[in-house]
Amino acid sequence: MIWREIYRRVLNPEVFLDQEYIEELRSDQIESSSQEHRVEDLTISLSFVRQWAVDQQQKFKNLWQAFESDLSRRRFTETLLIQSAPLASSLSCWLQGMSAPGVFEDETQLALLSLLADDVGVGRPHASRGSQFHLLLERHGLSAYAVSPTALFANRNIHDVMYALPATLFAMSRRSDRFQIEMCAIDVVFRTIGILPGWAILKHQCEQWINWDRLDLAISGDACLVADPLASSMQIANHYRGLNAAIAQKFDLAVQWIILALDKWNRYLWELCHASTSSNQAMAKLVRDKAREASVYHKSHLIEGCPLSDYFQKAASDPSPLMAVLSKSPFVKPGNSNKSALVNQLISPHGPMFRVFGRDEVKTIREWIDTLPTQHHHNNEEVSVPVVENASRTLAIQPGDMRIGRRPANIREAYFLLQGRALAPQTKAFAVDYVNWWLSNARRADSLPGKSLPNSWPDQGLRNWLLEQHDQHGQTFENNRGNSLPPKTEVIDSTLQLAPLILIDGSWLQGFTDICLASSSFGYLLFEIYWDELGNGQIDLNHPKIYRDLLNSMGIDLSPTGSWDFAHDIRIKDDSFRLPVYWLCLGKLPLTFTPEILGMNLAMELSGVGDGYRLARRFLKEYGFSTQFVDLHNAIDNVATGHSAWASDAIDTYMTMVSESGNERQVAVEWERIKIGYKSLSSIPSRTQRWMADLMMLIQFQRLKTSIVPTDSLHHELRI
Repeated sequence: MIWREIYRRVLNPEVFLDQEYIEELRSDQIESSSQEHRVEDLTISLSFVRQWAVDQQQKFKNLWQAFESDLSRRRFTETLLIQSAPLASSLSCWLQGMSAPGVFEDETQLALLSLLADDVGVGRPHASRGSQFHLLLERHGLSAYAVSPTALFANRNIHDVMYALPATLFAMSRRSDRFQIEMCAIDVVFRTIGILPGWAILKHQCEQWINWDRLDLAISGDACLVADPLASSMQIANHYRGLNAAIAQKFDLAVQWIILALDKWNRYLWELCHASTSSNQAMAKLVRDKAREASVYHKSHLIEGCPLSDYFQKAASDPSPLMAVLSKSPFVKPGNSNKSALVNQLISPHGPMFRVFGRDEVKTIREWIDTLPTQHHHNNEEVSVPVVENASRTLAIQPGDMRIGRRPANIREAYFLLQGRALAPQTKAFAVDYVNWWLSNARRADSLPGKSLPNSWPDQGLRNWLLEQHDQHGQTFENNRGNSLPPKTEVIDSTLQLAPLILIDGSWLQGFTDICLASSSFGYLLFEIYWDELGNGQIDLNHPKIYRDLLNSMGIDLSPTGSWDFAHDIRIKDDSFRLPVYWLCLGKLPLTFTPEILGMNLAMELSGVGDGYRLARRFLKEYGFSTQFVDLHNAIDNVATGHSAWASDAIDTYMTMVSESGNERQVAVEWERIKIGYKSLSSIPSRTQRWMADLMMLIQFQRLKTSIVPTDSLHHELRI
């Protein structure tokens, strides 16, 4: 019983898993005998899966119609919802790790990000497809299961094997560097199916309870984001399959894998639903679950000459003998739980076994007694064990080889290695060290005069403070608007030196594409900012693309951002990679440095609004260059309804959550970390403090006249 533990582990967006380990998880999702049924053609496969969905819907419908009592149907519904909750909470997780700085300008990746944005309900908290399933659970009185995936794993009423497929999907999503093709294949299959067969049956029973379209991955939640999710997913599939024959084969095999894996998951779900309607099966499961702990006791109590503890030991694998002798014992009156001593004495408030069974478990015991035959013969039939009960096998939860990965030798190599999503242990160790080094500089800089957040989190939030900062920025612009312009060559060089920074715009927030963070109460605002930075899926509005066009207009042609050649372009100075590497490190560590990211994000979004962007516009316009980049940022980063406002709201929401704990010390600690994160943007030395310094918060460096020298150890390690 370890799938739930694997599930818990892979929920961490900072986890790194060996490829071989993930392959082992994947292989466990399909039957080895299924290999012979594989069909390699994508069109045929998708046609098959559409028919499979229809057939499985009918199978669940037949099961539903076979029940004659309301009690059986209620059990069926509750079991179906509870057991499918882990997969519901995992919807679209296969897309969460695809977007990365190295592919910010890739149109196919932007299409994948658009699908993810629609699935998580970008711009709204708790608006993901999984959140709609939570609403369905609540409407059925199952709010205990309408929780985050990290809380869901601990629920022991969910069978271990039902975590298997969700855990595997999450694990694959952590290695988009190795499973990108497979995850695109997974996406097209889920969207071809639309709504899972078991859920489709419930839709007809309570169609008005929720927005069922949100549980159908073929239907868009917002046509402005994605008009037709299935068509978009198919277009992505055709793009990758069209690259070469090897990729096409890899894609088609992945399609077959997810079809087989879903079929196995669906069979287990059906089996559990079928078993749940039998009071005998429900009691058998309860006995098995309690057998181990119960076998420690009852050694002196004999039933039919045998210690009750011995019966419990055997019941862990076969509950039938214990159930048989219990049904004939003085503690049970078949057909009448109200007159059974087991319920009314032993486990009653005054009995020796009070609280041994939960409320639902007591209900199961009563229902089992009430359905026992009242004649002189007793129900001695063996309880059949559903296939799913023996489905789990022991898989070691591997910690991974801590030697995997590469610790960069210099700042350029660090920039190159951090372009993707997966962070191997050695590279992660560097990233943590680099961020801590950077923050230590910020702590020292915090004692210097300059702009900073309030000493304590304001009771009324940050909006008033934000408006005050904007007023000051406006005054700065008026004070400097008459200053002479820098030479054209200097403007061009500054634009070039900021390329490593601007071409990864938003990278500090990439960790918030994780589905658990992207729809959270504060994380949704950060995901929306990230989504905006990349142009809302539109290449023409993509900030890195707009900046690259500006560079091209200046006669500067750079290699792709994620390439080795870009990181080692001799025209770009070493200093120009320092802040970008900090951003890239933060983006890989959304949990470790949540408060610092919140603070740095606010500093970043507020940096040029009102002054820097307007000053930069003068320089660009004077020399005949496009002002689209600075015009766009001055608009979308505004302090009323733009990124600056969202950034401050995210902090206020986060701090409200912290303050609800009532721990004043923790509130102070978290606020201090946010303050340091805010300050961290202005704690570096720079040789590029010219016109674009105003653009990207570097104008603040000029105001502070701050120059921080790196610590000796990191200085030596990075050869800075």
